[in-house]
This record gives sequence, C-alpha cells and structure tokens, in this order.
Amino acid sequence: MTKIAFRPTLLRSSALSALALVGLIGTAPAFAQDAQVQPGTSVSTPPQGDVSPAPAAQATAAPAAQTTAAQPGTAQPGTAQPGTAQPGTDAGQPQDIVVTGTLFRRTDTETPSPVTVLTSDSLAKAGITTVSDAVRSISADSSGSVPTSFTNGFGAGSSGVSLRGLTVSSTLTLIDGVRTANYPLSDDGQRSFVDLNTIPNAIVDRVEVLKDGASSSYGADAIGGVVNIIMKKEIVGAYGTVEGGVSQRGDGGEQRATLTLGTGRLKEKGFNFYVSGEYQHDDPIYNRNRGFPYNTQDLTSIGGDNNNPGSVAPSQTTSAVVAPTTQTTPGNILSGTGLATGAFQVLNPNGCAAGQTLVTTPRSGSTFIDQGCEQNLVSDYGQIQPEQTRFGVTAHGTAQINDKTQAYLIASYFQNDVKSEGSPALIRSANPVNTQNIVLPAVLANGTLNTTNNPFATQGLAAAIRYRFGDIPASSEYKNHVIRAAAGIDGQFGEGWGYSASITAAHAWLDITQNGYLNLAGLQTAITTGSYNFANPDLNTAAVRGAISPTVRSQATSDLDMVQGVITKDLFQLPGGPLQVGVGGSVRYEAQNDPSQNPDFTTINLNQFSAVGNRTVESAYFEVNAPILTSLEIDGSGRFDHYSEGFSHFSPKIGVKFTPIRQVALRGTFSKGFRAPSFAETSGSVVGFTAAVPPCSLQAQHGATLTGTTCSGGSAYNQSYSIGFNTAGNPDIKPELSRSFTGGVVVQPTTWLSFTADYYNIKKTRVITGGPLSNQALAAYYAGTALPTGYSVTPDAIDPSFPNAQPRALFVNSPFANAAALKTSGLDFSALVQLKPSDDFHFSSRAEATYILHYDFKSSDADPFVDYVGTQAPYVTSSGAGTPAWRGNWQNSVDYKAYTLTATAYYTSGYKAVAYDQFGTTDCNGGSTYGGTDPEFNCHVKHFVDVDLTGSVAVNDKFKLYFNVVNLLDQKAPLNAGNYAATNYNPTYTQIGAVGRTMRVGANFQF
Repeated sequence: MTKIAFRPTLLRSSALSALALVGLIGTAPAFAQDAQVQPGTSVSTPPQGDVSPAPAAQATAAPAAQTTAAQPGTAQPGTAQPGTAQPGTDAGQPQDIVVTGTLFRRTDTETPSPVTVLTSDSLAKAGITTVSDAVRSISADSSGSVPTSFTNGFGAGSSGVSLRGLTVSSTLTLIDGVRTANYPLSDDGQRSFVDLNTIPNAIVDRVEVLKDGASSSYGADAIGGVVNIIMKKEIVGAYGTVEGGVSQRGDGGEQRATLTLGTGRLKEKGFNFYVSGEYQHDDPIYNRNRGFPYNTQDLTSIGGDNNNPGSVAPSQTTSAVVAPTTQTTPGNILSGTGLATGAFQVLNPNGCAAGQTLVTTPRSGSTFIDQGCEQNLVSDYGQIQPEQTRFGVTAHGTAQINDKTQAYLIASYFQNDVKSEGSPALIRSANPVNTQNIVLPAVLANGTLNTTNNPFATQGLAAAIRYRFGDIPASSEYKNHVIRAAAGIDGQFGEGWGYSASITAAHAWLDITQNGYLNLAGLQTAITTGSYNFANPDLNTAAVRGAISPTVRSQATSDLDMVQGVITKDLFQLPGGPLQVGVGGSVRYEAQNDPSQNPDFTTINLNQFSAVGNRTVESAYFEVNAPILTSLEIDGSGRFDHYSEGFSHFSPKIGVKFTPIRQVALRGTFSKGFRAPSFAETSGSVVGFTAAVPPCSLQAQHGATLTGTTCSGGSAYNQSYSIGFNTAGNPDIKPELSRSFTGGVVVQPTTWLSFTADYYNIKKTRVITGGPLSNQALAAYYAGTALPTGYSVTPDAIDPSFPNAQPRALFVNSPFANAAALKTSGLDFSALVQLKPSDDFHFSSRAEATYILHYDFKSSDADPFVDYVGTQAPYVTSSGAGTPAWRGNWQNSVDYKAYTLTATAYYTSGYKAVAYDQFGTTDCNGGSTYGGTDPEFNCHVKHFVDVDLTGSVAVNDKFKLYFNVVNLLDQKAPLNAGNYAATNYNPTYTQIGAVGRTMRVGANFQF
C-alpha cells in the first residue's frame, strides 16, 4: 500500500498512591444529581442557593434537558427547561423535571437513555473553566474531536466534541436545548460542528450529555449523542471571579474575570433579570520552551530518525541553497527542467544562518556532493498552545406571567480569537500552482546578470533553489463572533394540557487573517527583477516583503434561525402513572457561506476549500410515555424531517425502563437516526495537503536501498513531501444512516452509593467520505494499472537525480461518496459515593469510564471491516487522535467547614501507533504512523495519567479564595512521533502533558 504519513506543520505513569487521592469528573446516576450540587462549594460559580437553572421554555429543537425543579408547562423538543419549584408548591416534595432526550416532565430523572451530568460545582472542583474543557473531559469523547491547539487544521481556531468517536458532525451540541449556529469553517473541510469556545462559561448551571442516538427527538446529527449546555435561569445579586495563572516554566500565562449582576426573584416579584460578562486570555506556549522531545524532529538519540529539514541535503530551510539548471522558457521562472546539473551549494557566502548546521550528502548516481543547512523548525517556530482571547456578554430575563405561564428572553454575544504562528513559507509548492521547478534566472528583466542570487549567471545558467522565507513571519488569526437570541413561552391549561413555543436566531462570522503566504505574481516580480535578496534576506525591505507576501483576509459565516412549538397531554392513568402524549413541529433555516480563501489561485500553499449553501428543514415529532406498571415504563418517539434539497427521513426510537426493586433499574433503547450532508459535502470543495512518504517500490527507483520490505537512503526525492487530496462536492450525496441500541443497569443499594453500567452499539451506513478509494488510486498509479472510476492522479515534477524514474504522486483527485460503514460498541461505567458523617464534613467520590470494545470501519463495500480500537486509526479524522480502548476520570472531594480540597485524575490507555485507514495494515512494519527507518520505533504509545488538584477556603460568606494545580505530578505526554497535529505527542488526549504543571489562583466574591 502507498504510505501516506499525515504530518502538516504545526498541524495530558503516575504513582499508584496518588490514585488514592484523585478521581474523575463523574457521570453519577441521574437520580443522584440533586445531591451533587452542594451549596457554596463551587470555586468558580455563584452559590447554588442564589441561582436557578435556565427557564423551562429555553430552547427549541428537540427534547429538553434535565432540570432540578418544575416550571409551568411542557418542554419543547430539545429545550432545557430547568428551574425552581412552581409557585405554591412544597419545595420539600419531589418536583417535576425535564431530562435531556424527552418531552415530558417527570419526578424520576433516570430515563431509559444514559445521561452524564456535569454540574457547575463538580466542574469548578475539577478546575475546569471553559465549556470546551468540560465537554472534552468526558470519557465518551474520542477520536475526531477537535482541540483548540490544532491550529493547522481546516477547523482551526475552534474546539469540537466527538462522542463515541463518530466525528464532530455526529454529535449535536445545544445551548439550553436549542441548536445554535455552526462554526463557519468545516472540520477537515467537510464536517459541520458547533465551536465550544464561543459558549459562555460563567452562567453554566450544568452540562448534560445524552450518550445515545437521539434523532427521534432532535433530528439530524444526534447519532453519537447530544451535549446540552444549560444556563442558570435566576441570579440575584452580584457575583464575580478574578483568576490568574502560569505554567511552572513561566509561560502560558492565563487571566480570567467574570461579573454577573442580577435582580428580581421569580417567587417574590415575578421576574428575574441578569447580565453576565466574562473575559479570558491565554498566552502562547512555544515548543522551544519545552524539553525533548517536544522541541525537535530529531529523534536519533532515542532510536528514531532525524526529520529536521536539511538533515539530508539539499535542504529547504531559511538558508537558500542553489544548483545550476536549465530554464526552458526565457522569462518564465516556473519552466525549470527540475534537473540539477551541478551540486547544490549554500547561496550565502557566509554559510548557513545562525543556529543551523551545514550538511553534505553525496548525490546518488553522480559525483556531486550537495550542501544543505539543517534547521530545527519546531524549535524556531513551533507552538504547543496558541494565543487565545475569549470574551462575551449575556442578558437574560424571565417573567412569571401567572402561576401557570412563564416567558423568557436571552441574548448573547461572544467572541473567540485564536492567534497562531507557523513555519515560513516554502518557495517550492504544489498548491495551487506547481512551483516545484522554480528557478532564479541568469538574466534579470532589465538585462543585467543576476549575480546576487544566482552564482551560475555568468555561465548563462539558471539556478534551481530550495528555500524558506525566514524574513517573512507566518501567522494566522481566527476571530469567531457569535450573536444569539432566543425567546419563548411555556405553560399549562385545562386538564393535563401543556404547551411551549419558542424562536431563536444565531449568526456567526469568522474573520480570518493570514500572514506569510506567498503571492505568485509578487514572487515572480521579485525574482525576475532581483528585488528580493535570497543570499542575505536581512537586506530586504518591508516593501519588498509586503509585495511578495501581502496579508490575506477573508470572512466566513453561518446562520441558524428556528421556530418551534410543542403540546402535551396526560391522557389517562395507568398503574404506573399518566399516559403522556406530546406532539410538536419546527421549521429552521441554516446557512453557511465559506468562500475559498484562494479563489484565483494567486496565493501559494494556501489550501482551497469552500462550503456555500442554505436550506430549510421542516420537522414534526411525537413522543408517547407509558408507565404500564410502577416498575415498567415504555417510551416511544419519532421525528420526520424534510430538507429543502429534496430528501426526507423518519427517525424512530423506543426505550424501556424496568425497576424490579427500588434499588435496581434496568434500561435499554433502540433507535435509528441520520446525519444530513453538510454544505461542503454537497456543493463545496476541499484541497488538503499532508506530508507523504513514497512507497519503497518508488523509492528504489530513486536510489533507495531495499532491505526486505523496508527502504532507506536515495535521493532527497524520497523524503517526506506534500501530497494533495482534491475532493469535490457531490450534489447527489445521501444522508448517513444509523442504528443504535443501549442496555444498562442503575444500582443504588444505599442512599450514599450508586453506580451504572451501560452497553452501547452503533452502526453507521452510507458514511460520507472524501476520496474513499484514494489509497487504491495511489497504489494503482504506482503499479501502472487502471485507477478507480472518478479518480485521477497528478504527477509531481521529475527527480533531478533520477530523471527517468517514475514521478511521485502530487495530487489525488476524487469525489465525496457514500462509501464507508462503521460499527462501534462499548461499555460506560459510572459510580458515585457521597458521605456526610457530620454537618461540617462531606466527602464525595465520582468516577466515569468508557471502554471501547470495537470500532470497526471499512472505506467501501469491497473492503472488509477492520477494528481500530487500540490503534491510531482513524488517522485522517481531525487531529489523528486514534482510538484508545479506555478513557476515564475519577474525582474525590472533601468539604470541611470553610475548606474544600479536590483531586481529579484523567486516564487514557496506550495504543499501537498504526493506522490501517492510511497504510492498509496494522503491522508496525508498513503501518506505523511515524514511518521511520526502524518500523518498531514508537510503534506503541504509552498510557497517560494526569492528576489535577484544587482547593478553596471561604473567608466569609461574601469572599472565597481558591487555587488550581493542573497536572500536579508534571507528567510528560507520552511520545507519539507519528502525530501530525503536534510535535511528538497527541494533543487530543495529552495536551497538558506537553504544557506541564500549571498553577492558577483566584477569588470569588458576591454581594
């Protein structure tokens, strides 16, 4: 198989004794959630006694979220309608609540579907300060999630969640149960998702994660599950937080502040209104400020290879090297033959730039000895963490119109600004114009010899060049703005009737600023006139640099507008309670306008991707809940969605809960769902470039030595290079389909102990993939056989050392297609222990873990299913995180009088660093994501354990101090040399291990 190692540039064993102190953010059984909220224990949120969750009608798109008390009326599908007790009710009695995934209010929060609840209290005790970190900390988040640190991906500047490893597009993210606008860019140029960085954190009451198929309630995209972020409904007084932090290495500074002002109690005045603002800034962290191996691509000291640019001459570094060649068309600097008729030499007479090392390499098949300059680009330019600034404001109002009717209005603006730096641009590229054979002419446009840049000019020869523009800084800024408003009303009438109606609108616009990319016309002018000095770039003026590399600015947008309503009725009594029926409907408009940043192909190496479109979705849905017995409940639901593109889909679901004894409940669900094609998949296009290593069969033609099935040496043509994958939208693409079922048990033998265990099984068909037969197309190209239908390969320029050898592949051209299928299954576990031996002392321990049994994938009907569990596949999805078998967390917390101390541990199991989806084998020899000379090198990545410690002290009832120590044991991220989203580690699971120990201190105040 063709070996393609995806590594775009810049693309968390601790001691067992420590585990006795720590634990994970837990998924306690839902019926125990009320006990999780301990008044006054949060280190970053207002005391629970003065706030309430979001209003009952606060959403519009599917079943409502779990609440802590009832509000009048019914929940809209997808709405999170938590609140306080209804006026006139006894707060000591069980209250009706709405749970994510159902339309109905209920006193029992444990539905047939498994739901994880992260309260603001448990998040604060874990030291988690953003919604992004909260959601991505749960054990069910797996391969395909998007970390903010992955700044070289197509969805750069964002953060997304991928439940069950089904990618970000198969997890539906809601705010108060309502859809919001997607991130204006698509993950991998294909998949739509919500940016978690633009969700306010200061007013979050809790995060509910429905880990079950939910298309019957929410429609498209809820195949892997639903993340429902529920805001506080009622805040009275003034609450604020100030916080600062820094890493142990003295960098990565963080500043955070929140302020919330609220007035009016619903019970007393019939209204509540609050305004909340927050700000957070994180300084960048550079690879050069971290030790080995995060600061280099030279791993020879531990048995790996030296992949620093220039380790084999000729080099492509900030020190230009040139060699004599022939220019076939006078005046056309792109018309070089690609044949170097002499040795490459360093252009600057003073040699390599400071910090670089001269390298000489004999050229295979000739007497030439090429020169180059080895450069550690990772140390010079790499970033572990980008600079990030988040701020926003939210206004929220709730009105108790009468004892049966409540209305609300919420409006917010949030901005997330991510700035990253990268390596300087290469003069040789294949994107979008092939400059691989670019030359420096012998004679300039004014007729003079080009002696400054071309030492062969006096011989009448052009110069082939290898160079990075080190005097032109490369950087990107992604500034995402989201403005969102929602309003609604909900209430009760007659005998057992309830209703709710709401409207929401959200608009996101992303301002993108790119620096350091080369303008083709500007580059041609600079070379033909000699205005740019390649020999000594320090002499170049700002004007010359600006002409070669002007700033590229663009804007992408997305929209979501929706109106919906639902009505419910208690029909009659069954032995276990009332038979409930709910029906509803919604209409939503969604749009994306992500035009190509490089529409006229004038900017070298700037990827071309686009997604432009809009559609209307009309939906009708129902739910029936039948408590046939006090011990047996059956719930059925369904939803019909019609898309203006012309396709429709019906999604059914049935759930059963059986409680043979009070301490034990058995539950299970069966559902079918779908994911609608994104605008990128139907009408967009994407050209992605990644690093590739030619197969040994080709390398042998270019001078490599074969040893069995491995190869080494040969010309520089055999080194890693950029290969492009050009995928076009397909208007005939069909929705992805899913079938899922769950089965589990909830056990609460005592009031202080409860635990759950659930099995899940999901199958996806008609999975949309870009170029599913790309590997076959490449293999056919190198074998000289026919390519699959609809595929083509564009060859690279010839190898000057072996001009008669077959060129390597430069582009693979392919369509999006419903070609793949996926099956995954696993087990979720959770446990909660809560002890309160005295009024002054409280101990809680909550744990959560996910074990993936199988993750079987096939790229086409002709291929077999291959299990990816325990490997780094799927490698092409988002950040190449892979599929570790185990993820878990465990949190232990002690509250004593005014003091709180909490330790939280996060565990990710090790995995084999092979990727069948790219290399066609799970053997280290041929399947390694590193692809080094020694196939066994780093073919197994170790597990990772991170322990965080937080503590707080209430100075008085108005003021609290707290501290957080993240990565308490300063554990290093395990080596993952084949990861393309970071240098030598996996940022999806082990980012904090590269950052290292970080300390934060802060204060909460209230008035």
